[in-house]
Amino acid sequence: MSITSEELNYLIWRYCQEMGHEVSALALQDETRVLEFDEKYKEHIPLGTLVNLVQRGILYTESELMVDSKGDISALNEHHLSEDFNLVQALQIDKEKFPEISSEGRFTLETNSESNKAGEDGASTVERETQEDDTNSIDSSDNLDGFVKILKEIVKLDNIVSSTWNPLDESILAYGEKNSVARLARIVETDQEGKKYWKLTIIAELRHPFALSASSGKTTNQVTCLAWSHDGNSIVTGVENGELRLWNKTGALLNVLNFHRAPIVSVKWNKDGTHIISMDVENVTILWNVISGTVMQHFELKETGGSSTNAENHSGDGSLGVDVEWVDDDKFVIPGPKGAIFVYQITEKTPTGKLIGHHGPISVLEFNDTNKLLLSASDDGTLRIWHGGNGNSQNCFYGHSQSIVSASWVGDDKVISCSMDGSVRLWSLKQNTLLALSIVDGVPIFAGRISQDGQKYAVAFMDGQVNVYDLKKLNSKSRSLNGNRDGILNPLPIPLYASYQSSQDNDYIFDLSWNCAGNKISVAYSLQEGSVVAI
Repeated sequence: MSITSEELNYLIWRYCQEMGHEVSALALQDETRVLEFDEKYKEHIPLGTLVNLVQRGILYTESELMVDSKGDISALNEHHLSEDFNLVQALQIDKEKFPEISSEGRFTLETNSESNKAGEDGASTVERETQEDDTNSIDSSDNLDGFVKILKEIVKLDNIVSSTWNPLDESILAYGEKNSVARLARIVETDQEGKKYWKLTIIAELRHPFALSASSGKTTNQVTCLAWSHDGNSIVTGVENGELRLWNKTGALLNVLNFHRAPIVSVKWNKDGTHIISMDVENVTILWNVISGTVMQHFELKETGGSSTNAENHSGDGSLGVDVEWVDDDKFVIPGPKGAIFVYQITEKTPTGKLIGHHGPISVLEFNDTNKLLLSASDDGTLRIWHGGNGNSQNCFYGHSQSIVSASWVGDDKVISCSMDGSVRLWSLKQNTLLALSIVDGVPIFAGRISQDGQKYAVAFMDGQVNVYDLKKLNSKSRSLNGNRDGILNPLPIPLYASYQSSQDNDYIFDLSWNCAGNKISVAYSLQEGSVVAI
C-alpha cells in the first residue's frame, strides 16, 4: 500500500478547492499534474478525503499503543482513554518509534562541527538564532513537546442557555435555563477518602413566572440575560417575555423591572451599582434606577432615525445591535440607526453625542477605564476605537469577512476579536494593524470571551469545540518583534493553549464565561447539558 507524490498533490489540491483557497489551488494547478488526476478520479474521490485519511492515520497510531509487538492487547490506561488523541500526539509517538537519524562522526555536517568547536564566548550565528527562537517558543512547563492541553470537564450543568460567574468569587456561577429559571451554584473541589472531585451545590433558584411574550409569539421563556453588579452582591436576570428581576447573591428577590415586551439581549450595570441599562430585540433601551426600580429613560431608536420616549413598537424593524455599555457612572452608549452609536447622559433625554462609522448592527461595545477609549464591533466586519469628544473613530480595523461576535481589550494598546468567518485576530492601536491571526477554515465562531486577567482568550465553534488561546505568550513574542517591519507585515500565529470538544455531533455552543480566577469556563450547548471545564 502506497501513495505517490502526485496523488498526494491532488488530494491537497482538492482540499484547497473545498476550503476556498483559490490562490493556493491555482499555484498547485500550475506546478503539478492535478488536472490530469481530476479528469480521471474526480467522480470517485468524495469530499474531505484528505482529512479523512489523516484522521484514519491518527486512529491507526493510537491503535498501535494498544497492541504490543506480539499482537496482544496491552493493558488499557484509563487516563489515556479519557483524553482526546490528536495529531500532535500521533506525530510524537511516531517520532519516538522512528527517531530522526542524527549526524555523528565523519557524517557530521561541517556547520555542525564548527558549532561544536565554538566556545560560549564565540557562539556561532546559527546558535544565536536558535537561542532567539527558543526564547520565543512555548515554555515546556506550559505546553510539553507541543502538546495542546485537553480541558477536563469537572461538572455537568442543566440544559442552560446562558451563564456568568461572580466577578469577585471564583466559585459562584449563575446560569439560566430554558424554563424561566436561573440558578446560583457554588462549585468547589472536595476531598473524600483521599480522592479529589468537584462538587456543585445549588445556592438558590431564581424563578420568573412563565408568561409568554405577546409580541414575539414564542412558546418558551428562556433566561436570555444574566448580569452581576461590579461588587458581586447583586444580579439581574432577563427572560424572553421582557421581564427583568433583581436578586442579591443569596437568591433573595429585591425588585421586579417590568417594562420590556420582547426578549432581553443585553443588561449592563454602572460602576456604583445605582443604575442599569437594558435592551431587547425590538431595539427598546431602558435606563433603570436600581434602588427604586423605576424607569428613568426609555429609548426606541428606529432605522428611520430619531428617538422617542413614547414611540410605538414596530416588530418588523431590523435589529440595531445587541449590546449597550457605560462609559461613566452617568453616561452610556447604545446602538442607533444605520450603524451609528448614540451617547446619552442619565439626566438628558436627547443624545449628547453620535458616533458615525459602522454600516451594520452593533455587536460589541466595551469601554476601557484606563485609556478612556470605547471599542465597538459590528456586523459589517469592522472594529472601531472611539475617543471621547470626537465623533470620528481614531482606529478602524478591517479583516473579518463576516459578523464579529466578540471583541475585547487586551491591555490598553491591543484588542482581540473573533467572527463568524472562523478567525481570531489581535490588533494594535499604536501600529494600527493586525498583529496576530488564527483561522479555523469553514467553522464559524459563535462566542468568544477573554479571561479577567487578560492572559487567555476562549472561543466557541459551531461544531462544539472550545479553543483557549495563550495571549500572555503571544504578547511576549510580539514585544520581541516590536519595531521589526517583517513582524508587522506578517501576522503572528496565536498560540493554542488548550482545547475541549463536545461529545455530541451538531452540538453548537450558545455561551461561554470565565470565572474571576481564570481557571474555569462554563459552556452552554444547544443540545446536551452545559459543562464546567477546568483549565
